[in-house]
Amino acid sequence: MKRIAYRFFLIVLLSVLAVEVFPVSAQEDSWFDEGNYDEEWLDKNFDNDVMIISTPEEFAAWGAAMNRWSWNYPDKTVRLAADIDMSAHKWITPVNERFGSYFSGVFDGDGYTISGLMVVPAEEGGGYSDDYKRVAAGLFGEVRRAEIRDLTLDETCRVEVSGIYYFSFGDLDLEIGAIAAVGAESRFIRCVNRADVVVTSAIWGSETYETICSVSGIVAHADDVKLIGCSNEWHMTIDVHSDVVDIRVSGLVGRCGPVYGNENRIVSCTNWGNIFVSGNTSGSVSVGGISSNYSFRVDSCENHSVVKVNAYEGSAYVGGVSSASMGITHSFNRDSVICESDGFEVQVGGVCSYSYNSSQTDSLYTCGNEGEIEVKSNGSMLSVGGVMGQNTGCLIVDCWNRGGLKIESSAPRSSSGWNAIYAGGLVGYCEKPVYNSYNRGNISLIDAHIDVEGSSQGSVGGLVGKAYKLLWNSYSTGDVYSDVAGVKVCRLSESNVHSCYYNSDAVIEGAEVDEQGTAYRRAEMQSAGSGFLEALNNNATEGGASCRNWGYIPGENDGYPVHIDRIVDGVDSPADHSVGRVYAANGRLFVQSDRSMQLPVYKVTGQIVKIMNVVEGLNTDYLPCGVYVVAGQVVAVTAGNK
Repeated sequence: MKRIAYRFFLIVLLSVLAVEVFPVSAQEDSWFDEGNYDEEWLDKNFDNDVMIISTPEEFAAWGAAMNRWSWNYPDKTVRLAADIDMSAHKWITPVNERFGSYFSGVFDGDGYTISGLMVVPAEEGGGYSDDYKRVAAGLFGEVRRAEIRDLTLDETCRVEVSGIYYFSFGDLDLEIGAIAAVGAESRFIRCVNRADVVVTSAIWGSETYETICSVSGIVAHADDVKLIGCSNEWHMTIDVHSDVVDIRVSGLVGRCGPVYGNENRIVSCTNWGNIFVSGNTSGSVSVGGISSNYSFRVDSCENHSVVKVNAYEGSAYVGGVSSASMGITHSFNRDSVICESDGFEVQVGGVCSYSYNSSQTDSLYTCGNEGEIEVKSNGSMLSVGGVMGQNTGCLIVDCWNRGGLKIESSAPRSSSGWNAIYAGGLVGYCEKPVYNSYNRGNISLIDAHIDVEGSSQGSVGGLVGKAYKLLWNSYSTGDVYSDVAGVKVCRLSESNVHSCYYNSDAVIEGAEVDEQGTAYRRAEMQSAGSGFLEALNNNATEGGASCRNWGYIPGENDGYPVHIDRIVDGVDSPADHSVGRVYAANGRLFVQSDRSMQLPVYKVTGQIVKIMNVVEGLNTDYLPCGVYVVAGQVVAVTAGNK
């Protein structure tokens, strides 16, 4: 009876919110209603390899062909020739309930902008003979074996899903992506979303089936997809109430295919929009600035906005860049990560919340966080790190944290209860090695039930809370404090500390204190003549770690050492490379090589950006705008041309 009453209350509440907070749009009809689209456009362009769109009515005709007739544009390029204002009517996500519909050609926005697009969801399945129900929202319902490039939705666009959805006979999926609900075997290149994405729904599925709500600024559900140079630049607000749903939210991509399936990659992408997620569900809540799934490899990406999660019942996995890692390189979080959860398990990290323990898991390489991390947890398992919360399958090399960690644990304390807390400037709980990394943030763990008898177990460290493998040649400068009974407080880590250093001027305070490591005063750590820099460089190649050189850069890192000339073991130095011409065009780097090799790409300041796997012949890769050094040659990468 309580659950039925609770559902009724939510239905009434969400109905009121839908009317008062999100008023009904003036758009009463659809672009796909007869008379609203150019009925002759498809016939005129059907035999053309390149199909041109210049008006809103032609744009609607393109969508109607998928929505009404399920034609998927095979071997066609659809190209915008003007900015398109779609504010006259609403855009019902192009899906076809009976046959399914998808886009399989090339959609070239050619740098033009779509404005006024109001996307509403469409539904598939859900009948008595079906074993699934799908709610899809996006400019594209689905793309397969397609390429979507140079497409922009501006700030006047909006994607809104505010319904009440129920299905108890099979899988229930909500797939809400501003550009596409679903992508398979496809590429998204230089796509930009500035549309509001708002989801306020009640979702009721069955505990015996899969119920998932996936939301993103680009593509919600992806399998064998690559995103290159894309960005989400506006806010996402998700408030989902459900008994069983798993929630996946991020700026670029939500849910992904299986971890052992096709490879998914995100390269040179950025999130600029705040992400606010509120989930009252017994399922899991996974949120990241760039990605919310472990089967994406992330390279050269950044999150510049707040990621905030309130998970009232379900376990929470929250990261500034990604919820989880199968491999993240040269990616950074620049803003706050905030999580409040009553769920059993909470994992939070400035870059990612956890790594997936599998043979395919790669390293966390050259990644950093400078945002503040705030966590309030009522759960029994809590892992928080400036870079990663819990690491069970990922080598961590050349990573840093400059943001503070403020953690409040309110899990019940009793002699019969059990809970574990791990927090660290880099990693909370870590089963893999950490090399050549540093923490500059202060760490504070507060017990909200300090007056309750009993204690927790765990540890808090300047670098790693609990380290089961080698912690090598790294340093911490931050304060470490905890008043939680049973939790050890460490300058660096509880165990496995080798050739690591701490700031002796920093404050360490707790019931049980551990100060292993080598101490330097703050002034010594900031001075080239103190021996601290020499110690870092002398130890940089030990322990099987990749080679690193440390140094001081004026005006950077508050005077503490950073990595300045990084060359990975087994990778030739630039002077050794047998490459010909290196140049840039249309936002891409081109390298002509006479053999296969690994080629480091440097900033002009000396920091490595990435390692290119070069083959014989002409190679290309996407890079953010900037000046780089490749094989001893200086090249400037600028934005792509129309």
